[in-house]
Amino acid sequence: MRRLRLAEKNDLLRMLALGGRRLRRSPRLSRDEMASWQLARIRELVVHAYATVPLYRRLYSEVGFEPGDLHGWEDFRRLPLVSKDLLISCYPDRAISGSFRRTNLIVSRSSGSTGSVLDVVYPAETLIAYVLATLRVYQMGFPYRPWHRHLYVYTAPYPFSSVFGLYRLWFVPTLAPIEQIVRKLLTVKPHLLVCYPSHLRQIAEIAGDDVLARIRPRLVSVSSEMSTQAERDQLADRFGCPALDNYSSEELARIAAQCRFGTYHIFEDMNYLEVVDEGGEPSAGLGALVGTNLHNFAMPLIRYQQNDLGAIAEPEAGDCPCGWHFRVLRQLEGRKNDSFVLPSGRVLTSGFLLDATYEFLLRHRNAVRDFCLIQESACRVRLEVVPGRGWSPEVGRRIAARFRELLEPGVDFRVEVVAECEKTRSGKRNPIRSRLAARGAEAGRGAVA
Repeated sequence: MRRLRLAEKNDLLRMLALGGRRLRRSPRLSRDEMASWQLARIRELVVHAYATVPLYRRLYSEVGFEPGDLHGWEDFRRLPLVSKDLLISCYPDRAISGSFRRTNLIVSRSSGSTGSVLDVVYPAETLIAYVLATLRVYQMGFPYRPWHRHLYVYTAPYPFSSVFGLYRLWFVPTLAPIEQIVRKLLTVKPHLLVCYPSHLRQIAEIAGDDVLARIRPRLVSVSSEMSTQAERDQLADRFGCPALDNYSSEELARIAAQCRFGTYHIFEDMNYLEVVDEGGEPSAGLGALVGTNLHNFAMPLIRYQQNDLGAIAEPEAGDCPCGWHFRVLRQLEGRKNDSFVLPSGRVLTSGFLLDATYEFLLRHRNAVRDFCLIQESACRVRLEVVPGRGWSPEVGRRIAARFRELLEPGVDFRVEVVAECEKTRSGKRNPIRSRLAARGAEAGRGAVA
């Protein structure tokens, strides 16, 4: 991702000064006001995509849809879903709008946690909208101000390290040793720490109470990896501040985030989020999440299959003490491809499996430093464990016995002690992995080719 140019930083500073009002106002709009704004924005986006992006012109023409046909939400749901593999196959010439000069665009790369890497491009004004949304994520946890210190552990640096000396950022790469991250924390003593849950757990393990007492951030924001509420509550106790999750992706940017009361509020002014069933029809319960980004006109993402499982609920009066009117994520079950399918056909979602795995972490707090639960085949599951101070063969036997209760007869389960759990090239850890699903996806991609 390229650095921001001087004019773009000036625009960012201006929007930071003016954008606070919009950030505070949007979540308190009525549901009708927000839905009306979203539909108007989507009409504008669809007209633009049809006229300037070959991919969407082809998709919409194939189903006999023209932009003038979009009058309401039922018309919008007629639009085809767009997959990551389809975007990759069309990038760049058929996926990027011809109305933008590509040399002015910012390129962001997805981490490839699903096995496929996608470049996403957007103009500087879209990045500014993302920065404002990110600012709101942090302000949901504490009164984040321009003079507060912010340390983030990420794959690559953000396109600026401060905005003319305000909102200063310190960067540590995800692949840095945990000891190096701890040293940086002691040097910076950030008010805000942003990192993966796996990094946070390892920092808590290595640093010790005396070091953590010297760091004492005001907020820890975690993302990109799955974590449970129980895990975040435990880490909040260790760090002496809220540990809040935010749900985002390189494609759709900020999707939802927890407020200080633990509610996952969908960022309705950033994306329009849907839940669909296996047939692509609207689902009132748990289903696949589909997002439409409302700010990226350079590479439109309209009805994009996020490939995560979740459920959405309308807020009710008094639902959350924070007073927001955005819809909420009632369930977020993680990657659809990481669900385990047992020999009987029973499906265990990655969210359920993570809860089950974290159960033993709470019971054996000092025994496990890190873990990865892997489905090798329909009949074979393996748990990789990086042992902690309290590890013993007896703990391994107890864990194995507990998982055999959760799985079904005929499924072989074993515990394997490892020095380090496998991570992606960007340093991200996926604690629940189905190699069975991955092989199926590869076979599917091969058949299409």
